[in-house]
Amino acid sequence: MHELRYLLPFLLRYRFRYLFGTLCIGASILLRIIIPHLLGKSIDVLRAAAGGNATVEAADARRLLVVSALTIFGAATATAFTRTASRLFLLGTSRRIVHDLRQRIFTHLLRLDPGYYLREQTGDLQSRAVNDAQFVQGLSGPVYMYLAETFALYAICLVFMLRIDVGLTLACLLPIPVFIVLARRLATVIQRSSLQAQQTLSAMSAKIDESLSGQLVIKSLAIEDYDFERFRVVSTGYRDRNLEVTRARATLQPLMIALAALSTLIVAGLGGPRVVRGTISLGDFVAMLLYLQMVVAPTGVLGFVISSLRRGAAAMGRIRVVLETRPTLVDPPDPAPGPVRHGALDVRALTVSLPLPRLAAHAAEPQERTVLRDVSFRVGAGRTLGVVGHVGSGKSMLLRALARQLDVAPGKIFVDGVDVTRMRLHDLRAAIGYVPQEAFLFSATLAENVVLGRPDAPREAIADAVRRARLDKDLDQLPDGLDTLLGERGVNLSGGQRQRTALARVMLLDPALLLLDDTLSAVDTGTAREILAELRILMAGRTTVIVSHRVAAVREADEILVLADGAVVERGTHRALVAHGGIYADLHRRQETRETLADELGIDPEDES
Repeated sequence: MHELRYLLPFLLRYRFRYLFGTLCIGASILLRIIIPHLLGKSIDVLRAAAGGNATVEAADARRLLVVSALTIFGAATATAFTRTASRLFLLGTSRRIVHDLRQRIFTHLLRLDPGYYLREQTGDLQSRAVNDAQFVQGLSGPVYMYLAETFALYAICLVFMLRIDVGLTLACLLPIPVFIVLARRLATVIQRSSLQAQQTLSAMSAKIDESLSGQLVIKSLAIEDYDFERFRVVSTGYRDRNLEVTRARATLQPLMIALAALSTLIVAGLGGPRVVRGTISLGDFVAMLLYLQMVVAPTGVLGFVISSLRRGAAAMGRIRVVLETRPTLVDPPDPAPGPVRHGALDVRALTVSLPLPRLAAHAAEPQERTVLRDVSFRVGAGRTLGVVGHVGSGKSMLLRALARQLDVAPGKIFVDGVDVTRMRLHDLRAAIGYVPQEAFLFSATLAENVVLGRPDAPREAIADAVRRARLDKDLDQLPDGLDTLLGERGVNLSGGQRQRTALARVMLLDPALLLLDDTLSAVDTGTAREILAELRILMAGRTTVIVSHRVAAVREADEILVLADGAVVERGTHRALVAHGGIYADLHRRQETRETLADELGIDPEDES
C-alpha cells in the first residue's frame, strides 16, 4: 500500500475541495443521526401516552410528534443536499485528479529519450496512461468518499450507541476482528490478481496495436487465423486474471453482509430481553437497531472499497514505474552557451549499444546489442559526408546518434567543437534538419505536417517547400491539395509521398546540420534525380550527412564512409572507393548494371518487380 503515497501530491493540490466534501459528509451523517434519535424518543412518548402515563398529556404528545416529524423531514432534506454536495466535490475532484495524472504521464513520456521506446511496448504504455489511471480515479473518488463516510458513521454512531448501552454496543462489534483477518487475506489475492490482470491488459493492448498496424502484412500472408490465435491466448489470460479478481470480490462482499447480519442478530438477541427487563427503553432499542443499520450499509460497501483500494494501489504502482523512469538525455547542469552556427562535426571512436526490447530481455542481466563500433570521422562546416552500407550495418543508428536521439558517452561527438553532451538538447536539435528513413506523419492536414518545425511559416513558403520536395506534382491526386486531411501515420499517401513530405519539412527550415537517412528510397529514379538537384541547393554551404543505398545520392560527397556491422570498413571519395574495388565498388557496379538494363528495357531501375 506504500504505492498510495505517490497520489498524495495530487490530493494536496485539491485539499480544500476534499476538506469541503469531507465536511459535507460529516454534516450529512450528523443530520441522519438525528432521525433515529427522534424516532426513539417518539416511540417512548407514544408508548407512555398509550399506557396512560399521567406525566404525558395527549396534547404534549401530539405536539412533540409533530415537531419530531417536521424535524425529521428537515433533516432528511438537508441530508440530501449535503450528500449531493459531498459527491459533487469528491467525485468531481477525482475527475480533475485523473486528468492531471494523465497529463503528467504524457508530459513525462514526451521527456523520455527515444531509446526508452525501444524496450517498452506502446500498448503497455497506453494501458498505464488510460486503464491504470482510471483505477487511480477510483481511489481518489469513490474509495475516499466511502472510507470517509464509513469512518464518520462508525465514529458518530458508536458514540450514540455507547450512550444507550455500552455492553450491547461492544457485543455487536465482536465479529469485526474475524472480518479483518479474512478481508486482509482476500485483499491480498485481489491486489495480486489485479496486478496480473493489468499486466495482461497491457500485453493485449500491445497485441491489438501490433495487429492493427500490421494489417497489410497479415492479409497479404493470409495469417488471420494465426494472428487471432495469438490474440486469443492473451485475451484468455486477461479473462482468467479478471475472474480471479471477481471471485475474490464475490467472496468479500457476502463476508461483509454476513458481518452486518451477525451484528444485527447479536443486538436483537441481547437487546430484546433488556427491553423486557426495563434495562433500556423500547425507543432506545429501536434507535440502537437503526444506528446499527446505518453502520451496516457502508460496511457492506467496504468489500468494494477494499478491492478497489487494492486494484488502485496496483495501478498506481505501475504508473509509478513510468514516472520514476529518469530520461537519460537531459540538459547538462552547466550547458555550453549559444546555438549551433556552422554544424561542423567531429566524431571520435563512437560506440553505441542499445537495450533489447523488454520481452526479449528476460535474463538476470540487461541484454544489449552493439550497433556502432569505434566510428570516427570529421565533416567540416558546409561539407558533405555520404554513408553507405548493407542493411543492418548501422547507418540509421549513426544518424540517430548525431541527432542526439541516442545516449552517447562524453567526448565522442562534437558540433562546432563543443561536446554534444554539454549542449542544451533544444539548441542542438533546433540546429538539425533530420529526415528519418521512415517518415512519420500525424493525423492532420498535409500543410500542418509540413510546418511542424516552423508553425508560423507563410503559405507561400509552404508551397515552395512542397515544390522543392517534388510533392507538388501529386497535389492534384489529393482531394483538397495542401489542406487534405491525412489518415493515421499518413496512410492515404504512398511511401514516396510520405518521404517527400518529410523532406518538405526540412526544406522549410534553415538547419545548420542536415541529416538525411535514405530519404529517396521510396521514390522513382526520375523523381530522385529532381529531388537530389533541389537537395544540392539546400546542402550548399550546409554541413550534411546523407545516408543512401543509391550511389548517385552520395557520389558528389566530400567523403564517403562504408559501414559494415557497425564499423567503418572503407572511406574516401567516390573515385577512390571505386578504384579500391571493395564493398562500395561492388555496390556501384551493380547499380550501374541495373540502370543500364533499365534504360534498355525502359523501366525504373528501382522497380524490383
